[in-house]
Amino acid sequence: MFVLAILATAATTPTTKPVAPVTAPHIAIAAAERAFARRAQTEGQWKAFRQTAAPDAIMFVPDAKPVAKALEGATEPPVPVMWWPATIAPSCDGTLGLSTGPWVRAGSGGHGTYTTIWKRTATGYRWVLDHGRPTPKLVAAGNAPTVIAPDCSGTAGGREAEYDKLAAGMAARAGIDGAAAFAANAASDVLVQNEEAMPVRGSAALPKTTFGAAIASGHSDDWTLAWASRALLGAKEGAHDLRVWQWRGTAGWKLVAYETIGLQ
Repeated sequence: MFVLAILATAATTPTTKPVAPVTAPHIAIAAAERAFARRAQTEGQWKAFRQTAAPDAIMFVPDAKPVAKALEGATEPPVPVMWWPATIAPSCDGTLGLSTGPWVRAGSGGHGTYTTIWKRTATGYRWVLDHGRPTPKLVAAGNAPTVIAPDCSGTAGGREAEYDKLAAGMAARAGIDGAAAFAANAASDVLVQNEEAMPVRGSAALPKTTFGAAIASGHSDDWTLAWASRALLGAKEGAHDLRVWQWRGTAGWKLVAYETIGLQ
């Protein structure tokens, strides 16, 4: 999550020990997000970030740095930002999940949307990516998060092989406009979030982007959810995107969320 267009991410090294599946991953991921937000209010915003981060998480300030370095000397804001989950996209086994929704800062009147990528470890959920963007007006959230559900059919090996093909095709688009490639593989209700814009669903909202070097990526243990981030060329320092892919069975991998930071 977060208001300051901060990105935190982890390397793709898998966990050393498999993590058991959970029966309702969307509920577990929403609970992790709410606990993170509550800790920020009761214990301090940056303390909450440090205590819930994966060991290898990084943040963009605006360039990528390890969390400890990025928050070195950071002082707690007098009013922590508040946020809550409105949309959850889990993997089938619950080892990875997207959480996104509104944020507000009391007093200043600031508002926008955040995004967190959660990884389930032996010690619980840890965030591996966290960033956000301002919006022109407050974004409403329902009483319960909307769930973007994956298809759990097939085998992990088969899903991994299909993702490798997809990733190779996307990598080949580096340095040229990637919007067309994303649109061809996007879910009909893909969630698009950009700075100073309200969240929009549908591939028609995908912005024109020229992406460069890979920043970080990850996937669930069962290969039903994956994410990747790349630098954006011709934009602000530290500009990057986030693409979240979900397995949809016979339809293959589909882009369910696409976000940019630093494009404006």
